[in-house]
Amino acid sequence: MSFYPCGPARGKLEGYKEVRRLAGAQAGDELFALAPEEFVAARDGLARRLRREGDAEAAATVKALRRPPLSAWAVNRLARGDGPGLGPLLDAGERLRAAQQAALAGEGADVLRAASRAEREAVAGLVEAAAGLLREAGHPATDATRDRIAATLHAAAASPEAAELVRSGRLTADLDSADPGARRARRAAAVAARDDARKRARLAADQAVLATRHAERLGRLADQAEREAGRARATAAAAIEAAGAARERAARAARELREAEDRIPADR
Repeated sequence: MSFYPCGPARGKLEGYKEVRRLAGAQAGDELFALAPEEFVAARDGLARRLRREGDAEAAATVKALRRPPLSAWAVNRLARGDGPGLGPLLDAGERLRAAQQAALAGEGADVLRAASRAEREAVAGLVEAAAGLLREAGHPATDATRDRIAATLHAAAASPEAAELVRSGRLTADLDSADPGARRARRAAAVAARDDARKRARLAADQAVLATRHAERLGRLADQAEREAGRARATAAAAIEAAGAARERAARAARELREAEDRIPADR
C-alpha cells in the first residue's frame, strides 16, 4: 500500500525535491553567517552545487542573493545572537507602537514619551554593539554605517513587517525608517507633541489670567494703601500743627503765670 498520492516513484521524486529545497534554504541561510568578504564566493559555489544536484530553482534563488552591506551584515549578526540580541529592541518597538496608537487617540502622552525614550536607548545600545562587531571583524564603523544601522533598527521597532525581516538575520540591504510604520510613529509623536503644546498653552493662558487678576488686586490694594497713606499723612500733619499750637499755648500760659507772679506784692 502506497502513501504517495501520485504513485511511489513520483511521490519520492517530489519528496527528494522538497528535501533539496529545504537543504538549499538552510545552506543559503548559512551564507549570512559568513564574513562579508566570503559571501560572494560561497554564494556562487552553493548555487553551482544546487544546479549540479538538479535544483535549478534553489540555485537561481541562491545566486540572486545580494551580499549585505556592512551595516546590514552587522544587524544580521545581532539577529543571530551576537552581542546583546534584538529582543529588548523588538519589545520596546511593540510597546512604542501600542503607545503611538494610544497617543493618536489623544491618550497616554507620558507613556509615549517613555516608550520613545526606551526605543531610542535600545537602538543606541545596539548600534554600539554592531559597531563593536564591525571593528572585531576588521571593518570600519563609520558615522554613515552607524546611521544606516540605526535606521534599520528604528524601522524594525516601528513596523512588525520590518521587525520580522530583521529577526530573520537575512538582510541583504538596509531598511528605511521612512516606511509606513515609521510615518505612523512620527505622526503619533507629532500628535502627542501637539497635545502637550496645547495643554501647556492652556496652562500658560490660565496662569496669565490668574497673574493678571493678582496684579489687579495688588494694584487695588496699592491704591487703597496710597489713599490710606495720604489720609495718614494729613492726620499726621494736623497732629503736628495741633502740637505746635499746643506748645504756643503752653508758652503763653507760662508767660502769663510769670507775669501774674510778678504782680503779687512782697510781704513786709
